[in-house]
Amino acid sequence: MKKLAIAALLLTTFTLSGCAGNKDIWGTEYEFKEAEIKMMDGTVKKVKVKEWSRDDQANNIRVTTTDGTLYYSGSENIMLINEKNEATTQKSAKSSESAKNY
Repeated sequence: MKKLAIAALLLTTFTLSGCAGNKDIWGTEYEFKEAEIKMMDGTVKKVKVKEWSRDDQANNIRVTTTDGTLYYSGSENIMLINEKNEATTQKSAKSSESAKNY
């Protein structure tokens, strides 16, 4: 009986841990400081991210900027960025240039 209760508790813990919006199953937070958003006219806007979330039912992302503006679009139009060092910055700059051509 104890084994069944422990197994049920573990299964429940893993199931519920997947419900948190910006966390993976192990509880690691994904924090992004900037985002590049492709606007409807084709321009790309770079913004500072206050918070973001992913829609579980669709392939959409919601980004709230530090100035309070809210963007909601398909993930193909939003690139979340968290640069850690200069090498990453150089790679990201190259990918940003190629991303502007999508």
